Amino acid sequence: MASTERIVFLADRPEFLYETDCTVRETYDFGTGVGSAAYIECNSEVETTLEADDRVLALEENREITLPIEPDAVSQAPEDVATVEDVRRLHDVTAGEATGQGVTVVAMDSGVDTSHPVFEGDSIRQVDVTGSGKSDAVGHGTAVLGQVTRLAPGAELISLRIFGAEGSTETNVIMRAYEWLHNNTGAYDVVNMSWGSSATSREINRVHNALIEKGIRGVVSAGNSGETAGSPATARRAFGIAACTEGGEIADFSSYDPDRDNPDVAAIGVDNRLAQASGTTLGEELSGPWVKASGTSFSAPEVAGMVAKYLDVRSETPPGQIKADLEETARDIPNQPRDGAGLADYAAAVGEGGSSPPSEPPSESGATTAIVQDLLAHDVLYLGADWLDAGEYRVRRRDSSEGEGTVLAFEELSGEGDRGAEGSAGS
Repeated sequence: MASTERIVFLADRPEFLYETDCTVRETYDFGTGVGSAAYIECNSEVETTLEADDRVLALEENREITLPIEPDAVSQAPEDVATVEDVRRLHDVTAGEATGQGVTVVAMDSGVDTSHPVFEGDSIRQVDVTGSGKSDAVGHGTAVLGQVTRLAPGAELISLRIFGAEGSTETNVIMRAYEWLHNNTGAYDVVNMSWGSSATSREINRVHNALIEKGIRGVVSAGNSGETAGSPATARRAFGIAACTEGGEIADFSSYDPDRDNPDVAAIGVDNRLAQASGTTLGEELSGPWVKASGTSFSAPEVAGMVAKYLDVRSETPPGQIKADLEETARDIPNQPRDGAGLADYAAAVGEGGSSPPSEPPSESGATTAIVQDLLAHDVLYLGADWLDAGEYRVRRRDSSEGEGTVLAFEELSGEGDRGAEGSAGS
């Protein structure tokens, strides 16, 4: 009976898999409350048995993932180049004293060429989960980290290599990287993911959401399909970044999926002037060790740099607040839904601290206080007593009756499920 390769996601420990008729190649531990995963080889009979096991959350194909580069979207005109100065101008990324000092940014990518002049003076930690070594044979990771360090030159950098020499990887390598991220949350503050699967994986999204819930600020490329994208951009807690031109127009290739709230904001991702890794041919060559390339791969690290600068200024900002501030202050492109909340505006977001986190609603013994806020058209209901199970809920429907208050129909977001609940708030 033919064997197939699968990634099995587990609610707890993977040891019991060794007692089954499958070959366990690797295991991954994401920490307490998140669970684990394993890379296995099994036949269809064993797969069917595992699918029926309560300890198994899901079995997924070990997919190939390639770097999302858009060579056809690069202008052939030499003068069409979006420099880092253009990024600062369009997104109001002030120089000032905020440099990202004290903040560490991880680029989960193809490695890095530390000899490039853009990294002069930088001490870059390199972590390789591919077995290919500490280098960058593709040039993608060097370009991405170059965008980060030019906007946040004081930030510490970590290169987490997930792509080999051919610019491709597989889900099992992605799991190794997520394991490292989950088990080293004290070593970094921001992670940039300028890659994506061609399909949505519920379990990759769950593992990604859990990482953000641990307090990590994550930034991901929205995708280059021009339509819907895959994981991790489709994760509920993903901060997806669309690509725009230096003039602020959304790129045709930039992905858009309103059902999964992707993207969140937009940044320049067309004709970017990028750091070139030695010996690589990414994009169109420019003079010196620079290339021109397009993609949400390069708009994402610009926002990661903004997040690092923001944390330098307001280090005590609660997890999730920076994303909310950047969305709230983004400049909307009229009649363009594919921009998310709009063009990222760093100065506006960090200005007076952005929007203050919602304060705890007052509560009285034996009474319930409900506060409804509208954050970028996303209703948030704060209750002074435990009406609902712990978690996050989206308002699916609002029914109002004059003098009788408002009835809200909720959709639970925890676990990305479909459970509904009814609640009411006084008008």
